[in-house]
Amino acid sequence: MTALLSEVASSFAFGPFLLIPEQQLLLENQEAVHISRRAFDLLTALVQRHGQVVSKRELIAHVWPGLVVQEGNLKVNIGAIRRLLGEGSGSTRYIATVVGRGYRFIATVRYVAHQHHQSPDPAPPSRAGNMPLPTKRIFGRESAISSILHDLENTRLVSIVGPGGVGKTTVALAVADRAAGAFKGGAWFIDLSVLDEQSRVAEAIANAIRSSAGAGDQADALNDAPRDRAVLLLLDNCEHLIEAVATCADALLTRTRNVKLVTTSREPMCIRGERVRRLQGLGLPPTLEEISARDALAFPAVQLFVDRASEEAKQFRLDDANTPSVTEICRRLDGNALAIERVAQRVRSMGVAGMLDHLDKRFHMFDGYHEGPERHRTLTANVNASYALLSPSEQTVMRRLSTFAGAFSLESGCTIGGAGDLDRATVVEVIAGLAAKSLLAAEARDGEMQYRQAHVTRAFAMEKLIEHGELEDARRRQAEHLIVGLSQASRSAGVGRHA
Repeated sequence: MTALLSEVASSFAFGPFLLIPEQQLLLENQEAVHISRRAFDLLTALVQRHGQVVSKRELIAHVWPGLVVQEGNLKVNIGAIRRLLGEGSGSTRYIATVVGRGYRFIATVRYVAHQHHQSPDPAPPSRAGNMPLPTKRIFGRESAISSILHDLENTRLVSIVGPGGVGKTTVALAVADRAAGAFKGGAWFIDLSVLDEQSRVAEAIANAIRSSAGAGDQADALNDAPRDRAVLLLLDNCEHLIEAVATCADALLTRTRNVKLVTTSREPMCIRGERVRRLQGLGLPPTLEEISARDALAFPAVQLFVDRASEEAKQFRLDDANTPSVTEICRRLDGNALAIERVAQRVRSMGVAGMLDHLDKRFHMFDGYHEGPERHRTLTANVNASYALLSPSEQTVMRRLSTFAGAFSLESGCTIGGAGDLDRATVVEVIAGLAAKSLLAAEARDGEMQYRQAHVTRAFAMEKLIEHGELEDARRRQAEHLIVGLSQASRSAGVGRHA
């Protein structure tokens, strides 16, 4: 294999940047750039062979020696490098993707040999681990991040739970970035979305623990506790492998003393020692009030929309005229960060009013994205990832509940969800399970639990209802249920008048 690192100490200049491999330093206009060790190694490998195609296999072997790593980790780090270099905000491009092969550094590079540079602002000390560097501004999550950091001081397992796209990974990465300095063995990111077998979870976790101990340590990582190094593991996207993750997490908590875990999932693991933090949608403006653009910008959901829309359409501005549409879009999307991002990224081509109309009339929403995991490339694909994990009875009830346009009681949910072929006890269990899996929002109102499907979830479930040929029957049951409810309310009112 062609060597990726030059044995001659050199610096490389491109655009406003100076890359100094010997000092693990990247400067932009003489200012140090905060870059993770993995991303730095990838950038160095590409720059030192600028103009050449460097295969994915070579890059993975160089940056993750001795580890089994999925291409998704490589893509995440390449994306982080592109953002750090400012690709997308101007005309300059640095890294080209060669489909099916690898990547090529395409900017003009100048060699600066045998020079040692002193930066007035030295780069932060490198930290052990493979944690991706947070690269985007985070809105409305400071309280959640602080709470989870506090949790980690007092417990060893924190599960960040919430619906798909709500921002669990973003919060978890921010937590790991801030906490990493306290873990001598490093902070290690394990993306479970790339695994499809329960049996591979233990191997992925063991590889991370071995890496924290050094590449040569071939101990039984799940049984041999790190003795003098604290280690943080971030297990991302656990829901489809929840049983295996729970088993491994329980084993680690039992057999080790210095390993701490942060997990992201759409449902808790329900094991001893787990601290669950449920992540809700971003904060929204109040519903029945007119609001100015200035006041709307106090809410994180609107802040995120404006930030992402401005990235795509430089001329976009939130003003008093478009604020009602923007706030309504954010409400329709329940403050879901991924959904807001996807919608905001179409502002240039559709306009704010056009996007709101699209949400009113269509269920398929915004295909065509190629960044990030497959489940995040469309809004409906995001819900489908959860739907596919449900049992047939759970899928059936989820589809039927889409006939509720708003909140509904447990009794109403049992009537419509059961529809004569599922007994009440089964439907109660299913509704509780859907709430646990973040597919139903549950809230206590006046002493009674109320449930509601988020807009995107309901849109997806309604499509499935139509696809299964159940729409007309579901509408008939819904109408009958409403008639019964109105009749009972009328009789109660009559009794009240005569009393």
